[in-house]
Amino acid sequence: MSKHVLITGGAGFIGSHVVRLFVNKYPGYKIVNLDCLTYAGNLANLEDVAGAPNYFFEKVNILDAVALNEVFIRHGITDVLHLAAESHVDRSIVSPLDFVYTNVIGTVNLLNVAKENWKSDMDAHRFYHISTDEVYGTLGAEGLFTETTPYAPNSPYSASKASSDHFVRAYHERALSFSREIDSPVHK
Repeated sequence: MSKHVLITGGAGFIGSHVVRLFVNKYPGYKIVNLDCLTYAGNLANLEDVAGAPNYFFEKVNILDAVALNEVFIRHGITDVLHLAAESHVDRSIVSPLDFVYTNVIGTVNLLNVAKENWKSDMDAHRFYHISTDEVYGTLGAEGLFTETTPYAPNSPYSASKASSDHFVRAYHERALSFSREIDSPVHK
């Protein structure tokens, strides 16, 4: 099966580097850059790959579940790299609801659309959620986080990303158990 990879937030600083890497490294993959082009998105970041035959751009906000579903169907999305997010701690203090809407509700919209479109074979697809180390709070005396570091967000930005992390984990747990229930002989 050919991969049709959706990269959300692909016109942002980090996202544009991920899009460029995938377009160049995987010419047999269809790479769909989904971005709503807010203050952080700039298509000029991707001028060097804009004409590549495996690159497609969709101007869509992840808050628009209907448009997300249309993108999944139109491009046959098989995998997601989710980088779209409101960022910057200072902005989150001024307008925390923007962060809740995009980082939490937008992520749940994307999870719902992926789950609905992939329900026939969840194991054939991947959903990678890109987060931030800020969900763990301030670095302690040791100067690093480990696998056992507890979540301790200190801003609306980091709290919204921590919340989205938890939603992704919860969907993973439920999607896998849902998939197992469908495949079990008891439910056939």
